[in-house]
Amino acid sequence: MGKYHHGDVRNVLLQQAENILTEEGPSGLSLRRLARLTGVSEAAPYRHFDGKDGILAAVAIDAFERFAKRLENVAANIKKHEERIMALGAAYVHFAVDFPQHFRLIFGRERPPLDQYPELREAADNAFDVLQRAVTSVDRRADMTLNEAATAYNRALAAWSRAHGIAMLVIDGMIVPPADQELDDFVLGLLAEDLTAPDNT
Repeated sequence: MGKYHHGDVRNVLLQQAENILTEEGPSGLSLRRLARLTGVSEAAPYRHFDGKDGILAAVAIDAFERFAKRLENVAANIKKHEERIMALGAAYVHFAVDFPQHFRLIFGRERPPLDQYPELREAADNAFDVLQRAVTSVDRRADMTLNEAATAYNRALAAWSRAHGIAMLVIDGMIVPPADQELDDFVLGLLAEDLTAPDNT
């Protein structure tokens, strides 16, 4: 294992993978490259990960957990429903701006298949559950009717979709916040816009 103890190798590989992802995105990752950069044998990464998807899944799990924690912190500190939804949208976009490559990984086509990595699916579901609970103001109840559950899901999906669209437009440079305006204020302004076309009939 070279300069690392066995127990350290996985964490060292993950940290290097984080660095590569931040600088280059998922395409820059390979286990052979990780081995070379961390000074371990080429076989060492395969003792901890089942190929590139395995290490991408581990990085994505961590990203989902950080993302969910950020949303949880916002939701826990704001009581008024409308203000909470707006703040969650701003937090969503802020995470994308702070960690654009991680955001692209967890929501993009290079994310490993959820059905192949149960822990990754759990982390992804938890992030959405945080948003859903905050949007509906209630936890899922055992006595919730199918109609109530569908309504709660649709409300969460609509809020998620709007924030996600803004986040992608911002990190792709399609929309740029004014230089004299804070990102949160800019995002809150977009979220507050009434997108319903006026009825001129």
